[in-house]
Amino acid sequence: MNRKQYARTIVLMLIPFMVCAMPIQADNLESSSYKIQFGNFNITSGEKSSSNYKVTDTVGQTAAGPFGQYGSDSYFVGSGFQYIYPLQEFTFTISKTAIDFGTLTAGTHNTDSHTLTVSTKGAGGYTVYARELHPLEHTTTPSQTIPNTTCDAGACTISEAKVWNNQNIGGFGYNMSGQDIPADFSTLSHFRPFANQAVAEPAQVVMSGTGVVSDRQSTVTYKAGMFGSETAGEYETGIIYTAVPGY
Repeated sequence: MNRKQYARTIVLMLIPFMVCAMPIQADNLESSSYKIQFGNFNITSGEKSSSNYKVTDTVGQTAAGPFGQYGSDSYFVGSGFQYIYPLQEFTFTISKTAIDFGTLTAGTHNTDSHTLTVSTKGAGGYTVYARELHPLEHTTTPSQTIPNTTCDAGACTISEAKVWNNQNIGGFGYNMSGQDIPADFSTLSHFRPFANQAVAEPAQVVMSGTGVVSDRQSTVTYKAGMFGSETAGEYETGIIYTAVPGY
């Protein structure tokens, strides 16, 4: 019997997001005892720079700033025009949206990868989450799957990467390398299984940063291997990445 198995394409899905800056409007502030026309008084604001630095500021506004923060258990307020200024410059890109493992055979691991890039001008940094729709499924017989990896010692989880080098241990998983990645991806041999949306596992952080960042990049390396008993054919799933800016 021909034991050659096939798993060709993972269709990756990116959840679109939108960050909207509300228009700023001046208004009158008044009561029975006072009236203040316009909602803000600025001495100066904007960008200042030289060959050595670049800074944005708002000086003299009536609210706390430039980075005033207020909050409780039920709300958070970022007060000041410096919170509004950077909203339009958050970007998240994926270098390619199709991963192809080619032909898989038992006793061999195949890999493919792409790059995630994040830029944010917000003081609150960012977080990128990832999860799968389901394990790799046969395209015509979904009950046939390539299970998520448990790594060499059977100890990796959706939140903790472990070494996965044994070619005889099949499965599906991913490694992260580069900037702003979780610490458990300590080598290129450390892998996790994806959180499985089909059984309500929570999406996991794969990148995060604080403060202003520019073109922070990480590489996601996907790996798949057969145990040898899987049905021949094509297998696929979807990976959802959600990038969240902080302000």
